Amino acid sequence: MPSLKKLGTHLEWHGNRIRVVVRVPPSMVAKVGKTKLKETLNTTDVLEAEREKVDVIRRLRSSLQGTKATVVRASLTDQALEVKRLREAGQLRTDDAGAEADGSDPEDDAFQATVEFIEHQHGAEEAERFAAVALGISTPLTSLVDRWFAEKDLSIGYKEDIRRALARLEAWCGRTRIPKSVEAITQRMAGRYIHDQFVSERVDVNTANKDLSCLRSYWKWLGKRHGTKENPWTGQSLEKPKLRREAASARKRPFTDEEVRRLLAGIRSRREREFSMMSALSGLRLEEVAGLRVGDCANGCLKVTDAKTPSGLRTIPAHPALSELIASRSTGKAPDEFLFEDLEEQREGSKRDRSAPVSQAFTRERRRLGVDERASLTQRQSNVDFHSWRRWFVRKAVEGLERGAKGFTAWTIANVVGHKAEDGTLDGIALPLGMTMGRYAGTTSMEAMRACVEAVVLPKINSGETIHQGE
Repeated sequence: MPSLKKLGTHLEWHGNRIRVVVRVPPSMVAKVGKTKLKETLNTTDVLEAEREKVDVIRRLRSSLQGTKATVVRASLTDQALEVKRLREAGQLRTDDAGAEADGSDPEDDAFQATVEFIEHQHGAEEAERFAAVALGISTPLTSLVDRWFAEKDLSIGYKEDIRRALARLEAWCGRTRIPKSVEAITQRMAGRYIHDQFVSERVDVNTANKDLSCLRSYWKWLGKRHGTKENPWTGQSLEKPKLRREAASARKRPFTDEEVRRLLAGIRSRREREFSMMSALSGLRLEEVAGLRVGDCANGCLKVTDAKTPSGLRTIPAHPALSELIASRSTGKAPDEFLFEDLEEQREGSKRDRSAPVSQAFTRERRRLGVDERASLTQRQSNVDFHSWRRWFVRKAVEGLERGAKGFTAWTIANVVGHKAEDGTLDGIALPLGMTMGRYAGTTSMEAMRACVEAVVLPKINSGETIHQGE
C-alpha cells in the first residue's frame, strides 16, 4: 500500500490513489445501476484526502438522493437557458419591444405568467433565479462548460479536473449562500473562496493551483465566447512557501547507482525490470516505452511516435545493452505489434495510459526494496519514482561530459531525451545560446546521439547479488 496510515470512513486505496466511496441504498440500486458511487482524489496523502472527502461525499450523496428541490432546480435552469437561447436568436422577446397598440405584448405576458407560476409552485427565490437566467442577468456556473468542451480538444483527465474544480466552487457558494453564477464570482469573491477553500484548510499549494488554473482557463473562454468581462482568477495563484533547510531535499531526483543496483537485482517481475532497463539506457518516459512497437525498434534505433510535446517525437540510437531485450521481445511479432504486448489496452475514453499497471507494480517493488525517500512523514510523494530512471540517464550523460567524453554536447542530451531546450536549461542545468542552439541548429546527428547514449553505463551488480529471473 502507498501508506501505512489507516484510511478513514468513505475512503479506500485505488492503485496509488485514494478514492471516496459512498454506498447506494439497496432500494435505489436498481435505479442507479451500481451499489457504490466512487470518485478518485488527486492525492496519495491520507490527511489531505480526509479534508477533500467532505465536499465529494456531499456531492455524491446529493446526486444520489435526487431530492425534489434539486430536480426542480435543474429542470428550471434548463428551461431558463432555453428561453435565453431563443431570446438571443431573436425568436422570443421578454420586453415591451413588440407591444401592440393597446400596450399588450403576448410574449412578454407569457414570460411573466411563467415566472408567476414558478413563484406559486416553488417560491420567490426559484422564480427570481429563473428570470435572472432567462434574461441573461445570471449564468449558472457550469451551464456552458459542455459547450467549451465541444469546442476545445481537451483530454478526458483535464475535463474531469475542470468539473471537480467547478464542483468545489459550487459547493462553497452553497455553503456561503453566494449565487452559483458566473456573474457573482468577482475578483473579491474569488479571493475569499481561495482563502476559505485552500488557505484556511491548508490544502497543498500544487493542488490549489491546479484548481485555480482550471477556473482561470474556463473564465478565459467565457470572456471570448460569452462576453464575461472580468476573469477573477487572473493572478490568483498561491505562492509556494520558501523551502526550509529540512524541506530542501524534498524534490525529485535521479536514482543513485546503489539504488540502480538494488532495483535491477531485486525487481521480481520481468516486465517491470525490462521497462526499467529501457528507460535507464534511453531516457524514455514510462509511457514512451509502453508505446513502442516492434517496428519502432528496428535497425538499432528507438523511434518515439507519441509524446507529450512535439520535441518528444524523436528517433535515437538504441543502447547496445538493450539489443538482447529488444530482440527477445520482437521475435515472432509483426512490426505494428507492441514491444511490450503484455499490457492491456485501456477502455476507450479512459484517461489511464496503458503504462499505468507498470507504474503501480514498479512502485510496489521499489518500496519493497527500500528505495524511497521523503523529507518528512507529511510529504505526499517520494523523491524517487519511475521517472528517476530518466533523470539517472541524464545525470550519467552529464557525468560523461564532465569526465571528458567526446562526440556529444549537453544539447545532444536534450535531443536524446526529447526536451525543448530553447529556454536554455536541461533539467535545471544552464545551457548557453538557448534560441540559437535549441531551434536554429536543428536536431543533432545520430553519431552524436550514439556517443551520448553509449556514455551511459549501468553499474555492475555487487558481488553476491544476482539479477532476479522473475516471471
